[in-house]
Order: sequence, then C-alpha cells, then structure tokens
Amino acid sequence: MTTPENRDTKKEVLERETHILGLSTAELAGLTVDELTNNKTAITMVIHYYKQLLDENTSLKNDLNTLGTYVDGYKAKRVDARTGAILLALSNLGIGFGVNLMTSNNTVPGLMTLIPALGMTAAGLYFTLKDSQ
Repeated sequence: MTTPENRDTKKEVLERETHILGLSTAELAGLTVDELTNNKTAITMVIHYYKQLLDENTSLKNDLNTLGTYVDGYKAKRVDARTGAILLALSNLGIGFGVNLMTSNNTVPGLMTLIPALGMTAAGLYFTLKDSQ
C-alpha cells in the first residue's frame, strides 16, 4: 500500500523520464530544442557545453585512476607491514630463547636459535621499512 508520502508526483516522474545522467533532454545547455532549430549561435553553445562535459569527464577519469593507484600502493604497503610485524614478533621469541639458552651454558643450541632469529629480524626490518613501488 503506498502512502501519499511515497507516491511520486507526475512532475517527478516526468523529470526522471526527461533526464539522463542528471542532464535534461528537454533543455540542452539551458536551451530548448525549439531554440536550437536553425540557430547557429545556440548550436555552438550546446557544442561548447558538450565539450566542457567531456573535459570534466576526462578529468574525473584521471582522478579515479590516480586514486586507484593510491589504493593499490596502500594494499601493498599494508601486506608488507603485516609480514614485517609477524617476522619481528617471531624473531623476538627466537632471540629470547637463544639468549636464555646461551646464558645457561647451552652455547650451541643457543646459537642455533639466535642466528635464525637474527635473520628473521633483518627480514622483518626489510619488509617493514621497504618502499613499495
């Protein structure tokens, strides 16, 4: 059941039917079709208006492309930062265990734990600090 608030008026329906992409098909560049007929100045005005719309469309497409590039760069940087954080967390555990083993006179197992952990630290720092291109 439609209420009076939900029903479109005839004027609103007519406006929707005579507008394409927000532009009126009854009036082009502020001119009606009758004003365009055999009027060189009016036709030139409509062509100029059309060219302005094309230029604006090109500008918006360029902006969209630029913003898409920013989004792609952000996604790559986010993945690199996450990878670096995981590697650094694991390396801290390895360094802790390695140092603990070395201080309890277990030098070989301590070094076997410490050296890979230092490698993970280097890899984690690389992923965290690298510039994505």
